[in-house]
Amino acid sequence: MNGKIQLYPMMRIVGALILGILIGDRWGGSLPSVAWLGVMIALLVIVNVSRERPVSQSITLLLSTMMFGIWSLTEVRNAREVVLPEREIGYEAVVISEPQIRGKVLRCDLLTTSTQEPIKVKASILRDTLTNAWAKLKVGDGIIAKSKLEEPSNFYFDSNFDYARWLRVHGFQAQTFIYYDSWARSQISLARLSNFQRVKIAALKFRHKLTDRLRHLNLEEDNLALISAMVLGDKSMISSRIKEDYSISGGSHILALSGLHLGIIYAVLVLLITSVVKLFRKPTEIYQRWPDVVVQLVSLTAIWSYVVLVGMSASVLRSATMLTIYGLMSLLNRDKMSLNALATAAVIMLVINPYILWDVGFQMSFMAVLGILLIYPRRHLNWFVGMIVVSIAAQIGVAPLIMLYFGRFSCYFLLTNFIVIPCATCILYGAVLLFVATPVAAVQTFIAKGLALVAGWMNAGVGWIASLPGASIDGIRINWVQALLIYVMMFCAYRIICINLQRK
Repeated sequence: MNGKIQLYPMMRIVGALILGILIGDRWGGSLPSVAWLGVMIALLVIVNVSRERPVSQSITLLLSTMMFGIWSLTEVRNAREVVLPEREIGYEAVVISEPQIRGKVLRCDLLTTSTQEPIKVKASILRDTLTNAWAKLKVGDGIIAKSKLEEPSNFYFDSNFDYARWLRVHGFQAQTFIYYDSWARSQISLARLSNFQRVKIAALKFRHKLTDRLRHLNLEEDNLALISAMVLGDKSMISSRIKEDYSISGGSHILALSGLHLGIIYAVLVLLITSVVKLFRKPTEIYQRWPDVVVQLVSLTAIWSYVVLVGMSASVLRSATMLTIYGLMSLLNRDKMSLNALATAAVIMLVINPYILWDVGFQMSFMAVLGILLIYPRRHLNWFVGMIVVSIAAQIGVAPLIMLYFGRFSCYFLLTNFIVIPCATCILYGAVLLFVATPVAAVQTFIAKGLALVAGWMNAGVGWIASLPGASIDGIRINWVQALLIYVMMFCAYRIICINLQRK
């Protein structure tokens, strides 16, 4: 363990910011947003004039950070509020997610383009059995439709998962049900969308093309679904059986793009770009620094382009932000992986979008990294011991959240990680080679068969673990207060262990 724990400045700031966002969610609407902004500015003035009183200055700074959290949440909520029509309307929209079959309906995300302001809609389209027009619908397609846009609402009220909040957190302002004869594909104008929205749609269309390339390699369906999810962030093809196997075995994190995936890709990019830059590096003193800058600039640009390509989920954004901080710290010769770096990433993401605080992926991603930073020792460990420690640390960090949201605890998560992490590394390296070898069909087919083989081993191994007796403890029901108390008890136990280790 890392021994003595300090309450780092950035950790204090992120705590104050989170508290402000929570207050803003509950009571922010009681005052105009400009009032919260005025209080924040007044507190910042006090911070500036209280330099000779460091304690008062620190407290006032944290209060101003809290006010900023209240103000930012209120501003974002006001910006997202739309007045939905009370009756059925006709509109034009573009499909912004891969359509997925759910029973008798086709689920997809829409972004309206004919309304006064674009509205993000979670849509369910009733499938017809005559024309099968739904089968041709894909991401980036335009449609004309007629339906009633309704406020987000919950389907199940006895669950810890708040579906309506989840929709709002992810920017959805409405949900709708469209009958099979109330829509049609059409060429539509994207003029009312922002440049960022257009770029994101173009990236999703490009991702769809890459997925189609994988489909044309004639891979087995489950193997194709796994590779597509891990490499391109497209989980639409993963079957319920595979999802359940990974959930029971404790390997669900491997299906969602996160720090592991981006870390591997970042390492590959740095290695390749460093090799290229060395060819042009001059041996004189003045040129000793610029190659490092070029390597980080090109690598991080590629990483953020990849983030846009795969849909910018919370875990991917957190990972990319952490890698950016890591790259900058490496140039400054500072501590690259620290609690301050993690807190800085949290502050950046919360400032950009305070609603991300309620994203399950954001919460689990940060708690996993926090667990690793607190528990993993700074000294070098061999690969085997290191994987054990990292796996246990990450699982400790996310266990209360998994119990809260999914009512489950995976008993063999350690065994699962020994299967999925090496396989995931091989798949990600192989996927890069697969797309590079596109011009040479024979080589690409050979690599694809190798990827399919590894994916098959991975699915089989996870399925075997999921079938073991006592693979998971199910039916756990706790609320968020109990989850918080579990974290408090875990931290107290951690501090007691640290103190005893220091005495020895």
